[in-house]
Amino acid sequence: MNLPTAPKTILLVDPCDVICDLLQVILVRVGYDVLTANSAADAIHLAHDVPKIDLLLSGIELPDMRGEHLAEKITTLHPSASVLFASDRIYPMEATVPFTLLRKPFTMEQLRAAVHRALQMSPASAGMAHAA
Repeated sequence: MNLPTAPKTILLVDPCDVICDLLQVILVRVGYDVLTANSAADAIHLAHDVPKIDLLLSGIELPDMRGEHLAEKITTLHPSASVLFASDRIYPMEATVPFTLLRKPFTMEQLRAAVHRALQMSPASAGMAHAA
């Protein structure tokens, strides 16, 4: 007998409230629990307060911190968390944690598929994979 599994928790970080709200609606509709933050500082605060984060979904350029530095902090607090960056450009990065990249603009289906793939990858095997 298979017991139901708890939904995966995504920490979504974007400085724009409208983007956070839209992506949260999309991801909740496909079954994820979604926490939102408008800054790296808010994301780190949230990460301290929740028992588990399965995926960090963030931009690379945030107003108060680069995405790869945020990923280091979140994966220190939640070592099993995967990282998915969404960006319209490839930036030189100093990432020390494995991540997947979703290129903007993306469709709802590309977002859903990228999140699913990122969650299937263990942080140790993710590397720099291009999701779309």
